[in-house]
This record gives sequence, C-alpha cells and structure tokens, in this order.
Amino acid sequence: MSAVVFALSAALFVSPAFAEAPYPTVDFQGDWVLNDGKGMEVRAEMHYSAAEKKMRVDMAQQGMAMSSVRDIASGDMIMWSDQMPGMGMRLASIKDDQFDGKPTDETKTVNGEDCTVWEMPTTQVCLTGDKIPVEVVGDGFASSLENLQRTAQDAAIFAVPEGLNIVDMPTNMPGGGPTPGQSMPF
Repeated sequence: MSAVVFALSAALFVSPAFAEAPYPTVDFQGDWVLNDGKGMEVRAEMHYSAAEKKMRVDMAQQGMAMSSVRDIASGDMIMWSDQMPGMGMRLASIKDDQFDGKPTDETKTVNGEDCTVWEMPTTQVCLTGDKIPVEVVGDGFASSLENLQRTAQDAAIFAVPEGLNIVDMPTNMPGGGPTPGQSMPF
C-alpha cells in the first residue's frame, strides 16, 4: 500500500532547463487515476490552489483512507491516514531542480482536454494551456486526470489537521520514498 501512496503522492513538476516550472495557473480539482499496467487501478481526489501553490490528494484503498498536502514551492509533503490517528509523516522534500523537461511539438486530447506533451527524463507529461497536468506516462504506469473542474479552492482544504504529531519518514522505509516522475504530475 505504501508504494501506491508514494507513487500517487510523488511530487513532480516539469521545469524546462533554465526556466521557471510551468505551474498550473488556475485552481482545479479532479480524480487522479493511476494504472500500473498489471491490472491495479488507484483513484484519488486531487485539489490544487494556484495562489497557494498547494496540492491535496485524498484516497481510499483496501479499507484505508489517506490524505496528503504538498506545498509545491517548498517541496514539503505531509501525509496522514485513518489507520494512525493523530500521526502524520513528512516526506523528504522534492525540489524543482530535480526535474528537467521541455515541451515537444506533440499535442493531443486527454479526457476532453487539449494538451502539449512534455518530455521528462523518465516520463511524458501532457499539460493543458493553463498548465494543468492531465496525463503522465512512464515505464510501467500511466495516469490521468479525470472529471477536471476549474473551480476556486478554499484555502482550508490545504491545511494539515491541527494537533497532528508529524514525524519525518524514515529513510530506510521498505519500498523507499517517492520516486520523482511516478504517476503524479507534481
């Protein structure tokens, strides 16, 4: 389960060499769907605030509910689960400079959204004109954003629950930490 959560929550934002990363320019929400190519599909609800540069992901898998909030600017991500009430885990920061990508001339339509394909070292990401990632494809997985709604997001959605005892994720955790480029667009 932790590998699925890490894959879903892995922070990746494409950034062209020597330029600012193309962050989404509008608030949005939708369903992020990950398929590992072996028959496993994981669905997560995603919210993004352009003003706050924060992302929230909520998912339920195998009877466990899990949430995470990522501060895109700092790279910090906090995860918590109903299986460990009152506890949260801070994942190692993932910085923009760990990614190097550039747009291609290829365009396509994903779930009704026109987008431009960006080449990354290990993935392809398709970004809409307002820089919303609607598809990420890599070795052994494909993911896409369904039910996209461009709608204002309440800042309270991105708050970590009060009273959460946050600990740093151990570096020797089985399955490792998030791998940049796996399934999530940022």
